[in-house]
Amino acid sequence: MTPRSLIGVRLLLIVWLTTMWVLLWGSVSPANVLTGLLAAAAVVWAFPPTRTNDHAFVVHPWPTISLFFWFLKALIMTNLAVAREVMTTNARSRIHTAIVAVELQTTSGRLATIIANMITLTPGTLTIDARGRPAVLYVHVLTFASVEATRDEVADLERRVVRAFGTADEVARICGPGTDPRTATTEATNA
Repeated sequence: MTPRSLIGVRLLLIVWLTTMWVLLWGSVSPANVLTGLLAAAAVVWAFPPTRTNDHAFVVHPWPTISLFFWFLKALIMTNLAVAREVMTTNARSRIHTAIVAVELQTTSGRLATIIANMITLTPGTLTIDARGRPAVLYVHVLTFASVEATRDEVADLERRVVRAFGTADEVARICGPGTDPRTATTEATNA
């Protein structure tokens, strides 16, 4: 990182941390903004941003929009399924939990984090642990069917995330050679 870009990153972090401070306090006042600025500056000074060895963060608009709508549909469906499991007494016998180790193909820590968080946000699943690079995610499943089914679902999510946020090399490696993230929307929507 050049010294000029490092200053820009630090200023951006200070603005973001100050904004979070004010939002957490719930009121915009001069004292709140000033203490937020001081706290943010102290945090950025004590823990300066460093260069990571991770891949660049890329956003492909159409696959990102497709991922958003796919995830929204998945949230609705899993919420309904979990509600049905909890509300009906007969359904409780179908609750069969398990923890499955799923090795990701991506070597990007950023993408692994997005995948792990999306798993955790989905009702009925929870990422318990992530280790190594490429990451191995340990996923807790509320209604376990099989190891293969769980791994297939995570692999599908990984492909969608890589199409939306992966580098061209990762998209080609994980989603198949010749896959262009800008045209991968139809594949992701139909799957």
